Amino acid sequence: MVIPRSWKDADGAAAMRDFLRVPAPRRAAVRDLMTELLSENPFARRCAADLARRVSAREPGILSKYFDVLTGLVAELPLEQWQARGYVTLAAAWNAETRTQRMKLAALVRPLIEDERIAIRAIALEAFAILAIAEPELRAEVMVLLEHFRRNGASAMRSRSRRMLLLLLAAEKKARL
Repeated sequence: MVIPRSWKDADGAAAMRDFLRVPAPRRAAVRDLMTELLSENPFARRCAADLARRVSAREPGILSKYFDVLTGLVAELPLEQWQARGYVTLAAAWNAETRTQRMKLAALVRPLIEDERIAIRAIALEAFAILAIAEPELRAEVMVLLEHFRRNGASAMRSRSRRMLLLLLAAEKKARL
């Protein structure tokens, strides 16, 4: 994986397209991504975390084999690497396949909703909603949070709440049909 000097949104989108162009099962691409994600280089880790988030959102479960690694990073990344931690949290949410995995990640995400950084709170709220879409047991708790932050808080929280509320309501409607 080639990482440009400054990683912008366009770089992340291009990296995602390149990653997804590789024919399935993408073992080498996934291995390279995980190697960068576990790198000691904070910049490489952040870029890899962004790529992991993007490809996981496009193909949920693509990194499910590495769920434990992702949750380990959520728990262990230092505070100064908050962007990487947020991106890894979202990647883990998209790759949680079992109830046990979703509940394990929910326990890690709950404290992040109280983080001092607005961006981390917004990402945690999104990750929690992704988990609740797949785990009905979490929906009531998430709905309360989404409704609260839809009306209160920073614009990032309001925006994220509105977007995730629509996805959660669509999942509930689909479940009733």
